[in-house]
Amino acid sequence: MRRNGWATNRDGFAELSRFRADFYGCLSARADAFFELADALLCADGPVRTPVELSLTAEHRRGYGSLYAALNRGRHGPAA
Repeated sequence: MRRNGWATNRDGFAELSRFRADFYGCLSARADAFFELADALLCADGPVRTPVELSLTAEHRRGYGSLYAALNRGRHGPAA
């Protein structure tokens, strides 16, 4: 049975929301900055040469200092 586009889009959105929540659950220290870093990396227009370039994307709403703090002191692991 074929589903209409609205139901398919809604299911895809729900799946993406679950994935993002699960990913966020894997982050501990500096979770918000790490999460925005991942968004910036995925939404960058092309290859990124330095982490500072990621702080210039619209998805990374924090300053470059929080980006480096996330990279230096952030932690990730399996979801609890």
